[in-house]
Amino acid sequence: MKKIVLLLAFFITSVFADVKYVDLFDAYDKAQAENKIVMVMLSQQGCSGCEYMEQIVFNNKDVAKSLKNNFVVVHVDVYKDGIPDGLEFFATPTFYFLDADENVLKRMNGGENAKDFAKTLQSIKKQ
Repeated sequence: MKKIVLLLAFFITSVFADVKYVDLFDAYDKAQAENKIVMVMLSQQGCSGCEYMEQIVFNNKDVAKSLKNNFVVVHVDVYKDGIPDGLEFFATPTFYFLDADENVLKRMNGGENAKDFAKTLQSIKKQ
């Protein structure tokens, strides 16, 4: 019985944990075609806040659903990939929310817990 419960729990979390990263060069075309907002996450290897966002917050069912339905998600390692033109950071994670024309709608420094991040995504979606 324990195995069935664990398997079911794993299945449920894996359904929501499906954040798909898109290459930045394709993100704006995809955002325009799907009427979505581009979310760029600037991170770096070894960043505990970045890992928290990816492993905990992005796996929250409300956050994952909002990201999947309303955003084109881009992950950029600031040291491996470089910083995209027009974006900057003081520390990681830094999030940029951009429209399909590459206009910055919001910049967010640091991470948030799942509940607050879900609210942030909702407020950006309404813009």
